[in-house]
Amino acid sequence: MARDATMFVAIPMNELLELIESRIFNALDKFQRPSQTIQTDELLRIEEACALLCVSKVTIHKWKKRKLILSYRIGRRIYFKKSELIGSLHANLIPDTKNILG
Repeated sequence: MARDATMFVAIPMNELLELIESRIFNALDKFQRPSQTIQTDELLRIEEACALLCVSKVTIHKWKKRKLILSYRIGRRIYFKKSELIGSLHANLIPDTKNILG
């Protein structure tokens, strides 16, 4: 029999409902189950942070100095966590760009 052939099977209504219900529960379980993998936060260089927030490097440095955003130093480079930048936006800690990401 070809794979694209349609096959009709007679089953009782309650069995059909149970099949549909089990498929829906399985699908929902996949989306509601917390992720098993460890998610690392994306680190952004200052240029990427500027592009994300639509501001200049000077503004980023001012916000960093005023402790509106957190920064991390690895070697000589400065990084920002993307989730923290977005969190600062949503918490209205950054005044000029609070509506950029919605």
